[in-house]
Amino acid sequence: MAHQIQKISNPQGKGVVGIIEDLRACTPMLVEAKSNYQWLADYFTSTLVLSAKYGFKPVIGKDYYLYYKNQEWKLSLIEPQAWKTHDPGVFFAECELNKDMSWSLILSPDWQKHSTLVNAINELEQAFFNCVNDSKPIVDKLPFFKQHLSYYQRLGANALARSLKQSLEIKLGKEKSLSLAGTALVAELASVNKPLLEASIKY
Repeated sequence: MAHQIQKISNPQGKGVVGIIEDLRACTPMLVEAKSNYQWLADYFTSTLVLSAKYGFKPVIGKDYYLYYKNQEWKLSLIEPQAWKTHDPGVFFAECELNKDMSWSLILSPDWQKHSTLVNAINELEQAFFNCVNDSKPIVDKLPFFKQHLSYYQRLGANALARSLKQSLEIKLGKEKSLSLAGTALVAELASVNKPLLEASIKY
């Protein structure tokens, strides 16, 4: 914990006590063992949401809205119908933070009609697979600390990493989970034959 706090320290003038409180507030709850497909899907979908720009602390169970504009993702508190004069970009999905600190989506029914969105998702998915699909331990790829992220994004990424690590430990045991290669997880996807986004859709 101390190692994580040191790295996340001094965001927006916050002291160590404030950071500890924020880390505790982002503690994953109700973490469960997941299939390889679901685990990768939650990792990918949550990484997508956490790559978006936002300047607020997301709350579990609240709805947020993901837009894409000028090659950037933006997470907003404002739903598409509520915008008046400002153009937030193309609406992609309604997002909800789960208790285990992963994200679920309700995709816009029209998102695949927008080539910019389709291309952006395809590029993100390809980059994701390029990152995880090798012989290195998958836990070493988890986003415990990402320097380029803003404070609240970084908190969310750290919480997601803790959740995914814990999920693997529940499923495999600590020792096996620490040595599990990304290729072992990705190998299952060939039999599933579904896009990663589908597993994290909220109905």
